[in-house]
Amino acid sequence: MRRFKGLARLLGVLSALASLTAAPVFAQTRPSGPIPDGAELVRLLGSRATLAFASPNSPGIGALVRLPPGQPASALGLREVAPGIARLWDTPTGLIAFGQAHPELPIEVAPRMRLLLDAATSLVRVPKSARLEREVAASGAPPSTVLDGTGAVVGIADTGVDVTHPDFLDATGRTRVAWLLDLGAPPRGKWPALEQAYGLTDPTTGAVTAGAVWSANDINDVLSAGNTAGLPQDSVGHGTLVASCAAGNGSGGKSVYQGVAPRATIVVARIVDSNGNLLGNDDILRAVQFLFDQADSLHLPIVVNLSVGSDFGPHDGTTAWEETLASHVGPSAPGHILVVAAGNSGSIAPQDSPVHENVYVSGGETTRVAIVTSGAQSGGVDVWVAMHAGAVMSVGLDGPDGTWISPVEPGQSAGEMTADSQAAVVNGSEPAESPVPSQSHGAVVIWTGKWKAGTYFVTLAGSGNADLYVQGDGDAEVPGGAAFGFAHGVREGTVTLPATHPAIISVGCTISKTGWRSINQSPFGISVPLLDAVGGMPDPTGGDRSPIDGEPCWFSSAGPTLTGLQKPELAAPGAVIVGALSSQAIPPVATSIFTTSCPDGRADQTCQQVDPLHAASAGTSFSAPLVAGAVAVLLQNNSAMTQAEALALLQGGAHRLRGPAPFDDQSGVAELDVLGALALASPQASTSPALPTRADSWLTLGAEFCVADGSTPLQAVIELRSAATSSNASAPPVAAGGFDESRFAVYARVDGSGGAPAAVSVSISRSSPGVRIASILIPPGLGGSQLTVGATFDGVDVVQSKTLPIATDHWNADYVPVIAGGCTVSSAQPKPTNETRSGLMLLVACTAFLGGLRSKRR
Repeated sequence: MRRFKGLARLLGVLSALASLTAAPVFAQTRPSGPIPDGAELVRLLGSRATLAFASPNSPGIGALVRLPPGQPASALGLREVAPGIARLWDTPTGLIAFGQAHPELPIEVAPRMRLLLDAATSLVRVPKSARLEREVAASGAPPSTVLDGTGAVVGIADTGVDVTHPDFLDATGRTRVAWLLDLGAPPRGKWPALEQAYGLTDPTTGAVTAGAVWSANDINDVLSAGNTAGLPQDSVGHGTLVASCAAGNGSGGKSVYQGVAPRATIVVARIVDSNGNLLGNDDILRAVQFLFDQADSLHLPIVVNLSVGSDFGPHDGTTAWEETLASHVGPSAPGHILVVAAGNSGSIAPQDSPVHENVYVSGGETTRVAIVTSGAQSGGVDVWVAMHAGAVMSVGLDGPDGTWISPVEPGQSAGEMTADSQAAVVNGSEPAESPVPSQSHGAVVIWTGKWKAGTYFVTLAGSGNADLYVQGDGDAEVPGGAAFGFAHGVREGTVTLPATHPAIISVGCTISKTGWRSINQSPFGISVPLLDAVGGMPDPTGGDRSPIDGEPCWFSSAGPTLTGLQKPELAAPGAVIVGALSSQAIPPVATSIFTTSCPDGRADQTCQQVDPLHAASAGTSFSAPLVAGAVAVLLQNNSAMTQAEALALLQGGAHRLRGPAPFDDQSGVAELDVLGALALASPQASTSPALPTRADSWLTLGAEFCVADGSTPLQAVIELRSAATSSNASAPPVAAGGFDESRFAVYARVDGSGGAPAAVSVSISRSSPGVRIASILIPPGLGGSQLTVGATFDGVDVVQSKTLPIATDHWNADYVPVIAGGCTVSSAQPKPTNETRSGLMLLVACTAFLGGLRSKRR
């Protein structure tokens, strides 16, 4: 079997295309006065502003403006898109002028995001023949109930959907797509009001430049005429495969490649231009608004799937565009659900371009965080420095040839320009004008243009803990080729935006198929990069292994968020997925995610094509729509379900991961189980007491170590399950509930602190009958100790407890420092030096160093 090596890098092109695609260009400047906000960033970017913050050839830039309390958006000539947030759409000149006229208003601009079935549906227990199985019928639901998404809408904001594909036609050959917004095509004029409301407009004239709207009747008229050339396209193929995972009907039921909700109504927003380039964040926000609004016009509940995301941002859910997306769901929006892919940034293998570093800076020290790049002729690099509470750091940039920008103090910014490149550092979040959200705390480092290959360093001087995220664009990152990323990556905290928002359901990936046969009957498979004995660095041999069915995908982005929120909330199959192949993306179409060189070096580019109508790919991009399809089935059962209620059913009905999960942070609490969620939704589930059993219950922790500074809580999710009843011994365990809550307790104790027992704060919330969520906060100063978390029922352990280290950063948590005497320090495990990573430095005082000691984790 031929194997793809470094699949996570391949995912950047194939299936999770999940972060920014453009980086800003800064003019040479050291601004005086306020820290630059979004408008000032656009001014500094000059002619390349639209390249950084808008889709190619766009005449305008979208921005979000935070409004002061009581300030109506209409008074500023803007439109409110979420409570307290207004949309600003203008030319770069107009946006700058607005910022100068309203310096008191925070303006946010964001670089563009990128894109993040046969066996999969059986693995998540989709009802066979679209009917409830025995155990669900026995729970009280009528045995004849058909649960296939009928009466619910699946919304897809992606690269489009091939509306001619049989998977999206009903038994009569008519389309299942009720509405489609094509932001990559000029307006048709058939639906002028909708095109004006959701399309791309010229900022000067207000005329619609792109955004064709199609109704089901429009599509059917063209299908009936037989000339389908004018229909909306999907030359990338990503959106078609995503839609088939959620709602494909398996070519009218004749194929095994069927989605979870095969009879759901489909609404689509195509968010790429005519060349397949993903549009700007502003366009995506309007596309999502279109999906929710059209479902409302149909008077149907909807679940929207987003398999796109960004690595660049604070990773704490505080950006205005994340808040805008989250405003569509919540207690006041029943029947509105939003599901997002967690991202494919979890691999720390060098060939997979690690995007995340975690570093603790000791007071008075300077730490250099290494980023390796193969250079660029025309490209950009964006680095987000997310600082923990209490951290005080100056931030700078060094190139291979020396210092580019000396460390910039908090509340300041600086820039540097040469004949070939430009760079800038903006440090601070407290002023309203900062590009970093005021609720967050951090800095931004950017360079762009032409630069040579080598190692570049973000320099941090001061004290505290920080997480860094890097994103490249242009030829700074060549998928499958040039090196790019942190010299040593950290898996934890890599869930992409907007999945980091607490109100959005994020989905991780599990292995569902270790191999496939191409249309030419050639066998192919995937390989997992080996890690060292600790699991924090790649194996020195650079080798790989075969995947294990059911294990978390090694590339799946890991939690927690920077605020300690456990993410992803759920896992679902995503590698390898076989689903619908767009007829416009059949290899060797250049824009197709399925056009790739075979791993054995053959010229054949059809490795991922399985048959004329289907193809294989991998990524959380395809895990998320499986969950979205499950939500559509749940909405069919309860059209007024809220986002929180959907998550409670998904987590409460989920089953244990089918394969080994070495890292809790990457797997989510469990794997999607459609039948389990349906059983939990039945009226009987809320009234019948079911006591938890230790053999069937489990606990997952949101992180692999506990931050020693006391700034970040640790979340633990306890899944309580009851053994099958004697009347139905073959049924899987069910969610436990209906008992007195005083019988259940969570404990968290610190071991090895060398003093009196630490005062650990534990708060517990009930998500669903089978789920309890504990938030654990330790006091600072316990570095080198261990935290043990468990749960009891009637005073007896009901889950296997887990122990994790308390440490200053990831590196001190996973690699054991050894004191040889005095202040001499070494490590029991090989670890990177200060020049090639960031978190392990020799501290100047023994007392400071002892705060980071720990025992070996595994």
